[in-house]
Order: sequence, then structure tokens, then C-alpha cells
Amino acid sequence: MKIRILGCGGSFGSPLAWMKNGNIDINNPNNFRTRSSVLISEGNTNILIDTSPDLRDQLYKAKCTNIDAVLFTHEHSDHVAGLPDMRAISLINKKIIPAYFPKRIREKISNNYKFIFQGDKDYLPFMKSIDLISNFNINNIKVETFEHNHGSINVQTFKIGKFAYSTDVKYFYKNDLDKLKNLDLWIVGLLRKDPHPSHAGFDQVIDYINYIKPKTTIFTHMTALLDEKELLSKCPKNVFPGIDGMEVEI
Repeated sequence: MKIRILGCGGSFGSPLAWMKNGNIDINNPNNFRTRSSVLISEGNTNILIDTSPDLRDQLYKAKCTNIDAVLFTHEHSDHVAGLPDMRAISLINKKIIPAYFPKRIREKISNNYKFIFQGDKDYLPFMKSIDLISNFNINNIKVETFEHNHGSINVQTFKIGKFAYSTDVKYFYKNDLDKLKNLDLWIVGLLRKDPHPSHAGFDQVIDYINYIKPKTTIFTHMTALLDEKELLSKCPKNVFPGIDGMEVEI
């Protein structure tokens, strides 16, 4: 299984804007981050998690022209606003692409993007919305999911084999963190060093890592407050900040 980090930036990307560099060294290209999405490839199957506003460019750089399914973590625009970019993928492959939504947001997203899911005037639908369940299969690939907290809303963690993706984490419910033990790779959100009302800070995320002990952890959803080299200096040897375009095989 190959996992490609399409984008690993927070909702604004990194840097924030022209000459608004936060704490990053703009001479380091790894500090330039588009909004967060990830592509999982297993055999001939491509599974996309979230459709970032930067999706078209991300898929172009990944040389990806086919998506078999899209999994959505939550409804925030930095995770769904690239939905219209799936139209080209649908046209190229002449197929309707399934989109798996948490039940709590399926109707809202479908209504916001009516032309995508229902068609509108001259537009034919090019995706179909499906309610997430805790365990399901995509082309014989087993996907597990559960909710974690993101401030005032919940977000989905997705687990495929020994890989898991948990963006926009504030905390986990009940014993759900135990479901992430024995991972080969965990991609987890780290917005900034200090805690945020909707995001865990560095120390809390490191505590999660020390508890579940994945072989490798990669941070995503990072703001321009996190410089790659500075963050690396604080991380254990098997923990890394993500880089747009980074690929890992497990």
C-alpha cells in the first residue's frame, strides 16, 4: 500500500499569504503546504481522503487520473471545497465516483453541491453520496472508521490495514485510541505547537504517539507557525512533519 500526502497544510495553507510567513523559513520548500488531502493506492485501487481546495494541482502532481472512492473526515471547507475538481476524474473514467460521508453531514454536503450529486440543468451528476458505517470495503480493501473530537464537531479517523489517518484532532473518545495500536503509519493533525480550542497541541499529540506506538508518525494540517526543521528538532526519531508530495509504502 502506498500513501501519498497530497497536502499537509492547515485551512490557510502555509505560508499564510504573501509576506505573511508566520514562523517558517520560506527558503525551505518543505514549508510550503497546500490544504490537507491524502491518496491511498493499493493495487489498481485509489482511495482519496478529503477533497482539499488545492485538489486539482495535487492530483496533477501525483499523476493521478483515477479515483475509486472518496472518504470525507468532516464538513469544513478546507476538506470539501475541492469537490468540483472530481468532475474531471469522472469524465476521464466515464464513471460516477462514490463519496462516503458521515451521516451527520451527508445531506448538508449533498445540498451544498447539488449539481455534483443530483445534477442541475445541463450538469449530470458525477458522484454519489454514501453513508459511512464503521466497517466497509472498497474493492476488497477493508476500511474502518470512528469519530474523534474536533472542538464543537466530530471528525472521522480512518484506518486501512496498518495505516490510519486522524486529522483535526482535539481528543479521542472512550477507548478509541486503543484501536490505533500496532500501526505501521499514523498520519495525524498538528495545527501548531500550543493547544487550540479545536486542536491538540504538540505535547498532547506526542502523548498519543507514546501511547499507541506507531512505527512511524507523520504530522499533517500544519500552519505557518510550524517550521519543518525546528519541528524535526523536537520530534522523536520516528516522527516527522509531512511534506506535500511525500510518499510512504507500507
